[in-house]
Order: sequence, then C-alpha cells, then structure tokens
Amino acid sequence: MIWQNHGHLVIGTLHTKSCAETIDRIINFYEVRDQAQIKNLLSVLLKAVVSQRLLKSAKGQGLVLVPEVMLVDNTVSACIRKDKFSVSEIEDAIQGGREKGSISLINSLAELYVAGKLTLDQVKAQIDEKNYESLNRTIMQLNLKRSANRGPNAVKNAANATTNK
Repeated sequence: MIWQNHGHLVIGTLHTKSCAETIDRIINFYEVRDQAQIKNLLSVLLKAVVSQRLLKSAKGQGLVLVPEVMLVDNTVSACIRKDKFSVSEIEDAIQGGREKGSISLINSLAELYVAGKLTLDQVKAQIDEKNYESLNRTIMQLNLKRSANRGPNAVKNAANATTNK
C-alpha cells in the first residue's frame, strides 16, 4: 500500500489476499470508535494498493505473477469512507477504474489465462464462484479483442470458442 503524507512516500506491506482485504485489515486494526477517523484519513492520504499472488505456471515450470492494483480515485475514496465498509464495493470500484490504471484480480487472471500462462482451473481457484460470470465475460472480451487484431474470421471463431466452454 502506498500513501502520501506531507510529501512523504510511505510504503508498507500486509499479508492479505487482495487490495480490498488490505483496506479492511487496516480499518479493523483500530478500535471501532476510531474507525471513522481512520477511514477518512485513508480516503484522503492513500494513493494506491498493490496486491500480488504467485501461482505455478500452466506448464508447471516457474511462477506467474498475478497483480491487482487499486489506484485510489473518488469512487474508491467514497467506498472507504462509508459507514459500512464493503469489500465487494471496493472490488467493483477497482474493476471500474481500469481506464485510470487500476487492475482488477479478475482482469489479471483472465489475461494470464488467455495468454496460456494459467489454466482455467487455476484461475477459478483464485476467485469466488459468484465472480465466475464476470471472469467468463472478461475472457470473452479479451479473446474477441485478440481475434479482432487477426481478422474477421478469427473474431467469429473466438466467439464460438468462448461460448462452447
């Protein structure tokens, strides 16, 4: 996690599974009476959270880095400040912040699967079942983009291949 306070760059580490879980852990470290103040400070000072996982490659040789990057924008700040903190809202904000530089876990996993670096079973093991539909949609979009660069017949084949899985 990265935050800035009066021009100082502070980098810290926590053992968590995701960017949203990192925020949750920080907030819950403090007494309930102090959490509103902590949320406000985080929403203003926090600039980014980077989460990473290392998975065995699809071919079983070496490790593959699976990054998740949350850049704190107005949407993420608002999610952090809410009375009832929601991990899923943060995850949705990360997914929606792609154009601003955020990288969701689902996007990372989908890109690594499409590139052949991870298997579908490995990818699905990293997310909750409720996110399978989003994963499938992201994989389909990536396949279609990839095929569009190759020509019109490739687009048709990619769409058929994705719907047959």
